[in-house]
Amino acid sequence: MSNSFQILIVSENPEMQAELRKNLSRLGCKVKCAMSSEIGIEELKKMNYDAVFADLCVREKGGRAVARWVKNESMKSKVFIVTSWKGELESNLLRLDGIHAVIHKPFIFSEIRDKILEHIG
Repeated sequence: MSNSFQILIVSENPEMQAELRKNLSRLGCKVKCAMSSEIGIEELKKMNYDAVFADLCVREKGGRAVARWVKNESMKSKVFIVTSWKGELESNLLRLDGIHAVIHKPFIFSEIRDKILEHIG
């Protein structure tokens, strides 16, 4: 996989960031982490990322707010929501928010790899 993929992880959970970073680095991605939605959005203003992995539940604004911001700014970044919730998320609502896929915790390397390949090549 190309090492040119720039990935931003938005989560206030350092353990989740580390585990996701490990999986993405294994794919050759360059990864940056943001500890809040606000920091993530500021980072997105500075640099174009191929993908954003945003935790569904973040204290101030969740991953859906990050996805809506990316969509409203007409950015090319693909947004993946990360969650441990096992229920179904309404796919039509996810699309309206600009979310491309859901990544479930605990992480499975093949799921991450497949979603990256499907959405960003």
